[in-house]
Amino acid sequence: MPKDFKKHFTKDLGKAITKGKKEVAKTVVRSLTEKGPWWTGTFGENWIVSKSPVQATKKRKPDFPSYLIPDPTARQIKNPKVPNVTLNQDLFVGNRAKYAGFAINAPGQTRPNLKGEPVTYAEHYKEAQSPTAMGPNWYVVYTKGGLINKDIAFAFKKVGFK
Repeated sequence: MPKDFKKHFTKDLGKAITKGKKEVAKTVVRSLTEKGPWWTGTFGENWIVSKSPVQATKKRKPDFPSYLIPDPTARQIKNPKVPNVTLNQDLFVGNRAKYAGFAINAPGQTRPNLKGEPVTYAEHYKEAQSPTAMGPNWYVVYTKGGLINKDIAFAFKKVGFK
């Protein structure tokens, strides 16, 4: 016998939105991993989904001296783990790498270049010919240029929304 539509609508809609929210988080992490810079893999592999704001605590592995630019390793994109949440709980997407602010070209974030001078990611990008197809402002392009909105729509469609 079919469920009473009115009786179950709110509960069913909440479950569907929660499922969509989790899929959005997973999709966004995969996109940030794909679109962001990749050298040693530390930055790319440290995009995570959490129930609380993500803290940047992980050192680059292997921890090269800041004046060395290592050869890029092969990009590995894994399916991120997404914690179970209720409709009213937040999910946070963030990067645990200590230099995450630098890698997203956040204002005021610098790292030493080959000469030991502090440079922004945009300056580093020119110097090191970074393996980021979207340029040094890749994060802004993704978050403010509409690509994240496409990922949100894609994720909700994937779980059954039209």
